[in-house]
Amino acid sequence: MGRLVFAHPAYLWGLLALALPILVHLFNRRRPRPLEFGAIEFVLRSQQRRVRRLRLRQILLLALRCLLIAGVALALARPSIEPRGAQAAVSRGPQATALVVDASLSMRYRQGSQTLFARARNEALAALDRLGGDEPATVALCAGNPSPLPPPTFDRVAMRNVLENARATYLGSDLTGCMAAAARALGESPVAGKRIIAFTDLAAHSIRLDAPPPLVPPPPGAPPGAQPVRPNVVVVDAAQRNDLPNAAVVATAVQPAPSLGPRGYEVIATIANYSAAPVSGLPVGLRIGQQTLAKGFVDVPPRGTAKKTLAAVLPAGTVAGRVELSRADREGLDEDDAQDFTVEVPRDVKVLVIDGSPSALRTRDEAFFVEAALAPARTGGRIAPTVLDAEAAINASLEGYDVVLLLDVIAPPKSFTEKLRSLVVHRGVGVFISLGDHVEPDAYNEAFGDLLPRPLHLLKTAGDSAPEQRKGDNPAADQAARFGVVDWSHPLFRVFSAADREGLLAARTFKYALLKPDPSGGSRALLSYDDGAPALVEGQLGQGRVLLYTSTVSHAWTDWPVRVSFLPVLQQSVSWLAGALEEKAPPPSQVGNERPLIAPPGTRIAAVLEPDGTAVPIRREKAPTQSQDAVSVQALQPGLYRVQVQPGVGAVRDEPALGFVARLDPKESDLRRVDEAELKAQLGGAGSAQVASTAQAAEGARGTPLWGTLLLIGVLALLGEGAMTRR
Repeated sequence: MGRLVFAHPAYLWGLLALALPILVHLFNRRRPRPLEFGAIEFVLRSQQRRVRRLRLRQILLLALRCLLIAGVALALARPSIEPRGAQAAVSRGPQATALVVDASLSMRYRQGSQTLFARARNEALAALDRLGGDEPATVALCAGNPSPLPPPTFDRVAMRNVLENARATYLGSDLTGCMAAAARALGESPVAGKRIIAFTDLAAHSIRLDAPPPLVPPPPGAPPGAQPVRPNVVVVDAAQRNDLPNAAVVATAVQPAPSLGPRGYEVIATIANYSAAPVSGLPVGLRIGQQTLAKGFVDVPPRGTAKKTLAAVLPAGTVAGRVELSRADREGLDEDDAQDFTVEVPRDVKVLVIDGSPSALRTRDEAFFVEAALAPARTGGRIAPTVLDAEAAINASLEGYDVVLLLDVIAPPKSFTEKLRSLVVHRGVGVFISLGDHVEPDAYNEAFGDLLPRPLHLLKTAGDSAPEQRKGDNPAADQAARFGVVDWSHPLFRVFSAADREGLLAARTFKYALLKPDPSGGSRALLSYDDGAPALVEGQLGQGRVLLYTSTVSHAWTDWPVRVSFLPVLQQSVSWLAGALEEKAPPPSQVGNERPLIAPPGTRIAAVLEPDGTAVPIRREKAPTQSQDAVSVQALQPGLYRVQVQPGVGAVRDEPALGFVARLDPKESDLRRVDEAELKAQLGGAGSAQVASTAQAAEGARGTPLWGTLLLIGVLALLGEGAMTRR
């Protein structure tokens, strides 16, 4: 049973107008004083039957007129029948309404050919059409962090356009926060009634049961002390009380697999089962580009996870891959069936070593320690060195080499350096220059020009000690320079643990070159001596990199080559110059989060591209140093993002080191439903909150309206009265 309520009870006073037709009827029934007249008595008796019919007609006219007046008065009062026990939070009448549509990732869940979001959007459009002409409304899409809603208006066309053009996102949602924002927007409307209709899948992760219920603040201009009111809240269940089972790839880890060779890798995927039933034989695949390299099957317990390892030999370079599930179900969340990853697979590097001081005695050869460090046994065959003396190298072709090492080479002719410079600028060839007894600073500056990160100044001797005298307590050896400042964050030195750093700092240098100031300001000292003089300087020229080491790579001027720290630094230097350094891929971002990016020195971030190639809006940030460019972007969809940089000279290029993968929030894959009783309690109790399956049920928030039926009765009474009076 329900109870009858009136939106405008003041119009019930109109029922007093029923007295008018009754008084008219009674007045017409007054009888005159009878006068006997025998001549017409016979005629009156013959009209008795007709009088009875006229009396019945007058009674019917009275009833129709009373029904017309009562119908109009009751219709203006707008009665409705509400379920017994339902209590309105505010006065009856038109209600300012906020339509909140959940546009989070979980609403992309597919049931047959329709997603939950498409169903919710259709229900929201139906609810918009059912609003009364005196009921303002506002529309909001709930995804990501809740944002303020526009105040309610009567612009139905604009609201319909918002709903029709809405699309589900890849973001999470805070439905509790969105309803709170909707309540604040309803406070902007002067209409007394307040109502929120939310369209969602009732996923528990989007609803905070410990939060206070939504409250509508007093409208602007309200008297002091006015209290907030609790709106009527209707939650339309897009899932229609159905469970939503789902399986998802929630994590991916990549690690080398030495058993498969230098490019062998294992991809370990974590699969989650968010249903009450176990999943058996779920196909899992590893895809690189358009090629599937590995397949397997996995069993996942109910409400649990399982790991699956897929192994493959990957191509060299920055590899973007994907682990994906293959499901034949007609329902599920397709977007979390795959997860992207990136891995830096070192590529083979061809190195030309130009020996400027060859010797029949191998240990005195300038390239001896370099060849030992780059031997296949130490690099896994990734680095293939070719050694030529300076005279042979002058006339040799430099094509096909990734890195050129010039070791104590006499200043070469201009034709050679121009050829080398062209390869550095346009092909990205790396150059490593070390010094020695054959180096004359002015001749080097003239020959190499801007290939040198900084011009040479003069040679400095820190300790007069021959190589054979560098053991024991030699006073001259104690005067040698040692490395004082190291950029441990640079890839060349990142391989050193805290315990290993002492081995590098203990190296002694007895002779080295001092450098002139950098005229361009684009160079950087990665390693310096304890007197502040640069030891290893990097520079960027076009697409290529250059390293200048101010001492020798033999033990002629230093004992560093005979120490264990020399080998990893040289290997890292060669790989870094070739752009083939084996580095950890940058950590992934979560869809919806901000990603900070800092461009390499001398470059500026030109664009960040989404997985579909669309440019992402860039927000410039304050960089750590004035020579760097820093930005932040928001990743709004999952997949691999590419970053393009603009160097000071040359065209825009991709910077693989800045690329990153954005992954979905694993919480959105868990579509377990919130308990409806707990949800109603959080929203203020059954008196002001209900959960419905359709938008039609949303009308139940204000009961079953009767005023339309009463108007129809009034119109029929008017037509009947008119027909009878014409007879």
